[in-house]
Amino acid sequence: MTVDPRIVELELALLKAPTRSDPDFLDAVLDDDMIEFGKSGYEYDKQSIMAALTDTKEEPMPNDQLEMTAIRAVQLAPGVVLLTYRLQPRAENAVPSLRSSVWKRRDQDWRLVFHQGTRAAL
Repeated sequence: MTVDPRIVELELALLKAPTRSDPDFLDAVLDDDMIEFGKSGYEYDKQSIMAALTDTKEEPMPNDQLEMTAIRAVQLAPGVVLLTYRLQPRAENAVPSLRSSVWKRRDQDWRLVFHQGTRAAL
C-alpha cells in the first residue's frame, strides 16, 4: 500500500518542535479515544498525553535530528491505516525505536487512535 504522505507528516509533527507541544495541533490530531502504550510500560490517553507534552520542560527533537526508515502502511479497513517504521534519532547516544500507529480518517482529516514505541536493537 502506498503511504498517504499526510500520515507520515503528521507522525513526524508529533515528534518534533514546535508542533509536539502545541495544544491546538495535538487536540486536532489525537483522537478522543487515543491510547498509547509507552516504553515505560504505562498506558496513556489523549488527556494525559496532551498534559505531558504541553507541560514538559524537555525540548522536542529539532527537525533535522530524526529519521524515519522502513516505513510501511497496511490498510486495516476503509479509512484506517496501520503505520509502522523505525525511528532513528541522530543525536549522540540516542536509542532507535520501532513505532506503530493506527490512523483513522474522519471526514478529510487523519486522527491518531493508537501508538506504541518499542526500543529497537542497534
